[in-house]
Amino acid sequence: MKKAPYIVIEGGEACGKDTQIRNLEEKYGDKIRFTREPGGTPLGKTLREMLLHQSHGAISLPAELFLFLADRAQHVEEVILPSIEKGVPVISNRSWVSFMAYQIYGRGQFDWRPLVEASIQKIFENCPIDLAVIFDMDPEIGFERKKAMGVPLDTMEQMSLEAHTRIRQGYLETAKTLPNAVIIDASRSKEEVWKDVERAVASVV
Repeated sequence: MKKAPYIVIEGGEACGKDTQIRNLEEKYGDKIRFTREPGGTPLGKTLREMLLHQSHGAISLPAELFLFLADRAQHVEEVILPSIEKGVPVISNRSWVSFMAYQIYGRGQFDWRPLVEASIQKIFENCPIDLAVIFDMDPEIGFERKKAMGVPLDTMEQMSLEAHTRIRQGYLETAKTLPNAVIIDASRSKEEVWKDVERAVASVV
């Protein structure tokens, strides 16, 4: 049986990923396995609380990097591979693309890049990304949207505007290395963005 597609939805803070994923859930229902990183497995849920909400206290940057890698490795083995091998497409809210954007570019840990790239290649060797939908937006717009929401910020959201500018660069640079990346202007209306998302996903499922 041919593997089903592995699709990832990516982008910076308040870019509208969750809204568009809900649209996809309404359209495809249980025909597609929807998941997220971090947090798509029982282990991942614990790691998500540690990484984004400091449930176990502050985490050093090297430890943060390896914990995110652990989440990705468990996610592949427990969720992504079993699903696509059974012919069930997977749509993930974030993936290793976000890992590169946030932990390497955003955190400025470029000295870790060779090790991280080798780890990603090994972890994801049997499930390459078939489609990466990357929402692109000026991070200042994201900051304004977050402020309007009035909700507490997690660890990643609390990073500086300068860091989020680097994160945006990380997404755009990483997209160049992917054979099937679609960059969508997320500063437009939800309806306009949905048209592009719907078209992109329909092209592979």
